[in-house]
Amino acid sequence: MQVVSSVPPPVDCDSLLPGHDFADAYAVSIPVGINAAEATRRAFANAPRWAATLMALRDKLVGPFGLKPAPSSGFPMISETPERAVMGFDDRHLDSRIVVTVACGVATLTTIVRRHNALGRAYLLAIMPFHRLIARAFAANIA
Repeated sequence: MQVVSSVPPPVDCDSLLPGHDFADAYAVSIPVGINAAEATRRAFANAPRWAATLMALRDKLVGPFGLKPAPSSGFPMISETPERAVMGFDDRHLDSRIVVTVACGVATLTTIVRRHNALGRAYLLAIMPFHRLIARAFAANIA
């Protein structure tokens, strides 16, 4: 298993999601030559069963609050270059971006969030322990 490290986000979070109030990033070593599209495919392909179960539970719990279910096909792609893929999903409680970058044999998965209201703050607080586990697992998938 690859070592996944928590790192400062390697992207300008404000340019990707102005007014964001949360960001974290996880990095893993990868073979040179993997581009952002391939790293993104690897990150989200073969999600651990426990992560899929948590996402299904999340969808059931947030439905009564009027929040959108997680996109079944993954986060929509906003922009893509060989070095960076930016995906995003906006909802009434928060907006989020997932950024996969590759440089010098390292892939980094960054999550950026802008909360809109008390529901967004409560939601992020509730999911944070699970977010960290899922983000690390998806970063490890890249390798």
